[in-house]
Amino acid sequence: MAVTFQGRYLDVVFFFFFLSHIPITIFIDLQAIYPTWLVPSFLRQALATYVQFTKDPFMGATSSLYWFQSLVTLEGLFQLPFFFVAVYALYHDKFFVRLPMAVYGSHVVTTVAPILTELILNPNYADINDRQRCILLALYGPYFIIPLIILVDSYRRLSSAIAPKIKSN
Repeated sequence: MAVTFQGRYLDVVFFFFFLSHIPITIFIDLQAIYPTWLVPSFLRQALATYVQFTKDPFMGATSSLYWFQSLVTLEGLFQLPFFFVAVYALYHDKFFVRLPMAVYGSHVVTTVAPILTELILNPNYADINDRQRCILLALYGPYFIIPLIILVDSYRRLSSAIAPKIKSN
């Protein structure tokens, strides 16, 4: 049986978003909470180069940002397993994934919003120049925008599926 994404343009975007998020979470994001000995030196060096280039105040924190570490922990515990489910379900066009996708979207939008707000408004990050700030916003921004689209699209699809059942009662 051939699987097709024909006519499911947003699902293609969501599929590749979740698929690409798996290695990014495992190899980059979770470095914020991994013990140093667990991370291969080439990955630590890649992150250090990124932090040096962008001055990312979260991934390069010299002191513990417990609020940020808690968000990364949630990403590892809840989001990472869901990425595999979402990839499978989107590939096979399974409707059951729409409610968890709405939950995922609302969770991520509310966790990335403080990160973006910090980057835009916090005067303590004066050592970040405008170019670096734009790069950071371009890197973190899609992790706000795409989950927001996921939330709205999932809500729309769930509402469309539920509305006829409500009217018939």
